[in-house]
Amino acid sequence: MLSKLNFGYQQPNHTFADGPESTYKWLERVAVDAEHTGFDSFWIMDHLTQIPIVTNPSEPILEPYVTLSAIASKTSRIKLGALVTSNTFRNPALLAKMAATLDVISNGRLFFGIGAGWYEAEHIQYNIPFYTTGERIRRLEEAIQIVKKVWMEDRATFKGRYYEINELICNPKPVQKPHPPILVGGGGEKMTLKVVAKHADACNLGAPLDVVQHKLRILKGHCEAVGRDYNTIRKTKLGRVIIDRTEEGASIKLEKMQQHRASGISLEQYKKESIFGSPRQCIEQIQKLADAGIDYLIISFAGPYDPMNMKIFAEEVMPSFRS
Repeated sequence: MLSKLNFGYQQPNHTFADGPESTYKWLERVAVDAEHTGFDSFWIMDHLTQIPIVTNPSEPILEPYVTLSAIASKTSRIKLGALVTSNTFRNPALLAKMAATLDVISNGRLFFGIGAGWYEAEHIQYNIPFYTTGERIRRLEEAIQIVKKVWMEDRATFKGRYYEINELICNPKPVQKPHPPILVGGGGEKMTLKVVAKHADACNLGAPLDVVQHKLRILKGHCEAVGRDYNTIRKTKLGRVIIDRTEEGASIKLEKMQQHRASGISLEQYKKESIFGSPRQCIEQIQKLADAGIDYLIISFAGPYDPMNMKIFAEEVMPSFRS
């Protein structure tokens, strides 16, 4: 018997056939299609420039909170989030206000994803301090505490090593109580997964199956160390999908992915790190992720947007994981 899973949809590529001026129009269409085909959530990345593993950095990409607020007015059920918000880009108190606003606009549909930030090139371009890896994660932990306080307390005060707020008023509060779910992206074993165990409602891993199994064992150990019930954390994974109605068709799509692979990654490795093949093959691979402990799969498709990918996945894969 197959496991029950929820599915989210991420749209990383913001390049569409009509040119940059059509970017929002297309993202809105993708989000509406994702809602209509049964996805539980819709996500876009929080990057200031496009990242090389998606497409050329000079290609367009929209800021997520402005974009998702607009999409909220065109959807009614689907959850909305940034996968994941870079903590380095915004003061955490301001971010809490922005996120609360999105939850109000969407009538309680924010799925709040946040991470430490990792893409140094955009920090250099925008003159945003990048910090060391350790400092970025320590800042992330303080930021999550501030966000929760801002969302839950009438006058929030916090004094940490990096951030401070004083009698901060955030009105209106988020619709979701006690607060919108907080998802932390990243798999750092010593620090990031410990932040998940202490503060998050969900983790997000982007690793292959064997690595996912290892990371979840580490997370369980952190939960035991801090007295957290491991089962209260939603285990999500971001998975790239290359699908067609036949394995042969999927292989043809794979061959077209040359420009979307990071340098040094072979086509075979790219295939191995993807959910690949016919609907039946994808179902088998997803079940292995579920067996490893993943209960929420957020998928994306490499390359230019093709609505047929979503259609095939929603109609021929997702129903197998509904009870």
